[in-house]
Amino acid sequence: MPVFKDQNPPLSAAEVVEDVLSGARKLRRAFLETPRHSASRGSVLIADSEREAPLLLIHNGFVGASCALTDGRRAIIDVLVPGDVVGLDHVVVSRPMSEFSAATGTAYSALQIATVRALMNNHDVCLHLMEQMAQVRWRRDRLAVMMGRLDAEARIAAFVLNIYQRLRHRGLINGLTFNLPLTQEQVADHLGLTLVHVNRTLRRLREERLALIDRQVVIILDIDGLHSLVRGLPEPSYLPEPWMGENSSEAPATAVLR
Repeated sequence: MPVFKDQNPPLSAAEVVEDVLSGARKLRRAFLETPRHSASRGSVLIADSEREAPLLLIHNGFVGASCALTDGRRAIIDVLVPGDVVGLDHVVVSRPMSEFSAATGTAYSALQIATVRALMNNHDVCLHLMEQMAQVRWRRDRLAVMMGRLDAEARIAAFVLNIYQRLRHRGLINGLTFNLPLTQEQVADHLGLTLVHVNRTLRRLREERLALIDRQVVIILDIDGLHSLVRGLPEPSYLPEPWMGENSSEAPATAVLR
């Protein structure tokens, strides 16, 4: 089976790579010096009414960023995976612009916003946080393009590839199989689809031998075929990054996320 060459996506500006990596190590060290917290599936980690909300580093699990609509529905505007920092806009806004909830059992560390602002006196930490904000902006811009121009099959293909690339980039998976611990309803809320539409599209991806997504496990059967559905979407600009468990006992990789 041919494999799409996605190991070397475009990198961020070469002039800042070393500084950004230095900033990532410093911020991560600060996170790892704080107590680790755990949350059960569905728990609110940061409410949209919270003042001076902290930044969170996800060690384990998936977190959803969502907005509540007037009719009671929620739109999931971002999905965060292990290694992501939650709440980057809290550095400059008085309260969060979205609510963050644990989509699975989640382990995380928290830094109070005053501590983060103090760390930002360091040039490298500032650059790292800007790079992280750029990644969030890229994901949300990409989601807007997906919802505005792609059909259901292409939206789900793009979503699967995005999660796959982020987990692979961080060394959390090394094959074409991974856990996606989101319900079909959560996927629908994220991609602007109905639950029925998601179910039918997953069946179509299976019938076309592109991907098998069942019981929250993804098996990519034809990665080139998935890429062909979404070619032309904005591509990520990944930087190399230190392991999440740097200077700790965390394992650098795991085949299955729980």
